[in-house]
Amino acid sequence: MKKYLPILFLLLLIGCKPKQILTERTVTKVDSTAITSLKSELQKKIIEVETLKSDLERSRDEVSRLESESSSHTIIYDTTAQVIPETGKYPILQEIITTTKSQLDRTIKEMESLKQEHVKEMDSLTTVKTNLALRVEKLAYENRELKKKIIPMTGFNFKIFIWGMVLGAFITLIIFFRKKLQNILSFFRLF
Repeated sequence: MKKYLPILFLLLLIGCKPKQILTERTVTKVDSTAITSLKSELQKKIIEVETLKSDLERSRDEVSRLESESSSHTIIYDTTAQVIPETGKYPILQEIITTTKSQLDRTIKEMESLKQEHVKEMDSLTTVKTNLALRVEKLAYENRELKKKIIPMTGFNFKIFIWGMVLGAFITLIIFFRKKLQNILSFFRLF
């Protein structure tokens, strides 16, 4: 085994040496046909881009033309007739109004925003209405509870009336007997 150890060591050193010696050479050759085909593809792409640019420009022109499309509405008055006293104008013979598509779009957007505001306002009013209904219901419940707690009294209290009658009769009797007693005493004084 000792004999083979130096040989193995030499093989190990030699085995790593080709890695240091070996160099890689890469040679790239460009074929003139590849350059020609790439140039032709580039020309096709340039033409395609120019076509797309012109299509885009035409589309923009068409959009601006469509946005500026208008309809007209003219009012022609009948000047041979008499003036209407309420309006102060002649009767309308013919009416023509001009509006553009952009004006209509703007009007639609305004109407949509007004509708959204209306919906928000309706929601808030519905909430207020619900809160008020709950408050009314709570107050009605409290009223019912208070009516149950309060003892119903009639408008006329008979006990107080009877005691008042007895007291009045007693006072009347005292006054009556006092006058009688004074009359009797004054009668005896005369004698």
